[in-house]
Amino acid sequence: MVKNKFFENNFLTFLAQHKSFFLQNEIKFIINFLEILKKKNPNLYITKEYKNFVKELYESFFLNGSFEEFVLNHSIVIEELKEANIDFEDIFNKLFLLLSNSFIKYIIKEKNSLSQLKKLTSLLEFYLEYLLYHLKEPVFAVRKIPPEIKEFYIKNIKLALLSVYKGIPITSTTTIRYLNEEKGLVEVQANYYQIVASKFQKEIFLLEPKTNKTFKAYISEVFPEEKVLELYNIEKVNRKAAKRNYIRVQPHKDIIVNITKNSQNFETKMYDISLRGTALISPNKLPLEVGDIVNISFILDIEKPYYFNLQAELKSISKLNNATFRYHFYFEPNPKDEKILEKYITQREKEIIKELQIFLKKELKSLV
Repeated sequence: MVKNKFFENNFLTFLAQHKSFFLQNEIKFIINFLEILKKKNPNLYITKEYKNFVKELYESFFLNGSFEEFVLNHSIVIEELKEANIDFEDIFNKLFLLLSNSFIKYIIKEKNSLSQLKKLTSLLEFYLEYLLYHLKEPVFAVRKIPPEIKEFYIKNIKLALLSVYKGIPITSTTTIRYLNEEKGLVEVQANYYQIVASKFQKEIFLLEPKTNKTFKAYISEVFPEEKVLELYNIEKVNRKAAKRNYIRVQPHKDIIVNITKNSQNFETKMYDISLRGTALISPNKLPLEVGDIVNISFILDIEKPYYFNLQAELKSISKLNNATFRYHFYFEPNPKDEKILEKYITQREKEIIKELQIFLKKELKSLV
């Protein structure tokens, strides 16, 4: 369906019309990219893999029309550059501006209509949106579609589609309407709330209600007009993803949480919180182990600031990426703390739903 957008705007015809321009500017684009890359991180060693990465990016975008496969085919290099703190958006903005300036000189020399510049601008905006959308999340190689998913598709079995927006679960009934085994992609119907939530959370779940089989996937493309999500990197998970004893919510601003273990103190940030636990994130691996009993303290604003000091047990540690760790704690608050915590969670739940409704109205308005 991404390809459809590409064809609907006649970008392929445009590229063919100006193929000589794009061939002439390939080397210049590669050199500029590598120079900017080096300025962004002087300690980065420009390897042969990086040079091939830039060359294939240019060719897939401007010469052979294979841009859809580019991100997945270069997942290792992309993750390496992310770890080197490379700002992709800034790089592509600069490169596309340089390419546009060269194109202006080209169309003046060739006496082409200035409308062609507008066409190039639209193409570059399309590519920039496509790249930034896919580069925000971890990149995965194409994973083979599980056999159960193929069976659900062939038999048109009804599934539950589960999204989580800032801790709030959103579900709908869906079926798999399209499957591409070679690319590891499927398309599913979603509701408008899930379409909006997908802009912020790329992880999503498919559940088969009768057998309780659950599959985790990542959203690769969103089509608001059709209420369709394109999913990839689908894998079967062992537990029921929707099962939660307590509603979790994410705070609306950064909340600092102090962890005390014996005489050691660690400062972290709150990721989400429920009546019986909290997830905390840290840019560093902390000297904590599952099963540790610690004290956690933080302040929540509920009409006025309220200070919590709770004893908590570390239940699990997950590594979000090479720079962030998430620590999941369980606690049992006293009745007073629980009452205030419940009030905060209810308040945040209402705020999150209201926020989602505002986004939804904007999304629907943009489709009219």
